[in-house]
Amino acid sequence: MFEGVRVLEVSAWVMVPGAGVLLADLGADVIKVEHPVTADPSRGLVTGGHSPSVGSVNMMTEQINRGKRSIGLDMSQPEGREILYQLASECDIFLTSLLPAVRKKLAIDVDDIRAHNPDIIYAMADAVGSEGVEQGKPGFDSAVFFGRGGILNSFATGDELPTPRPGFGDKTAALSLAYGMAAALFHRERTGEPSVIETSLLGSAMWVASSDIIYSQVVGKDFSTVERPATNPLAHRYRTSDGRWIMLAMLASDRWWEEFAAAIGRSDLTADERFSSARTRAEHAEACIAELATTFRGAPLEEWRRRLESFEGPWEPVQDSFEVGRDRQAVANGYIAEAPHPSGVTVHAVRTPVRRNGAAHDLGSAPEAWQHTEEILLELGHDWDHIIDLKTKGVVP
Repeated sequence: MFEGVRVLEVSAWVMVPGAGVLLADLGADVIKVEHPVTADPSRGLVTGGHSPSVGSVNMMTEQINRGKRSIGLDMSQPEGREILYQLASECDIFLTSLLPAVRKKLAIDVDDIRAHNPDIIYAMADAVGSEGVEQGKPGFDSAVFFGRGGILNSFATGDELPTPRPGFGDKTAALSLAYGMAAALFHRERTGEPSVIETSLLGSAMWVASSDIIYSQVVGKDFSTVERPATNPLAHRYRTSDGRWIMLAMLASDRWWEEFAAAIGRSDLTADERFSSARTRAEHAEACIAELATTFRGAPLEEWRRRLESFEGPWEPVQDSFEVGRDRQAVANGYIAEAPHPSGVTVHAVRTPVRRNGAAHDLGSAPEAWQHTEEILLELGHDWDHIIDLKTKGVVP
């Protein structure tokens, strides 16, 4: 889908590299620029004292950098910057996570790059947006997406805040940025006009939480504090005998009521006038929910899976992340796959959530830091004598 598109990625950590991998997964040639000494700091990140690896393969790096090529380049040196400009002149998109002050210092802001390629799409992302008194402020998803964006508050229970999960905000913003880049490519194809594309962790959080945010403006207070009594027992969560949960989502409950009651062995409930219709079930929701809760507590989750397997109404078990990785539908659709790694191990990867013509895309591997430096320099026309000179000067590793 992005075959023939070349992306020059000057970024680190997760959010912007995540946008790059979404294009790489679908065919783009993404060239990742890394410092020739420190590389992308995410390669050495340990979160919560634990950074899962398979053999020598850092799975965080693998998930957000697979399918790219890596060049080591010191952009602070004039020769390094000239190589960057040379690369940019041959690319469709310049993708960066660097903050405005750093882009200006390195002379890689929009005008600098477009001086070497007037048609290039310039894409960037930051914490809180490019306007306002806080523009240029650094930030990570735990504080900005989860905290400032209201996500943690919406899921808080009592005085306790939930713990942010790794990469949720980054990867949400990455989807937004990839969407923007795809739109910019389409716009340039139709009009010949290049675009400057941007997103932020805050903006992406607000889009995800837009229902809560807009409803809050309507009611004049935090919508998550508005008491909303359950009125549809068939759109509710129920605990099983082994402490697991089942989520029912039958919004058009009259369509499913009799079939559902039979599937759970409670056809007797359909004869109760209090539960005869969506309206009466809403009027007696507390009693109906109590009946269903007692029923679901009578068997473990696996038993309910068996009983409800042929039932076509909307319901799902609440799964943990390990189970999701083995979900039969996820496996059947290629959402998660095993992929051979050049190091000789086999890794699991979650694919970009887009299929083309009914088929899942191929999975590449993340490059080692600076792995393709010489290859890319040779493609640009540099000979080995010049490459050795660049190495001697520390411009490339």
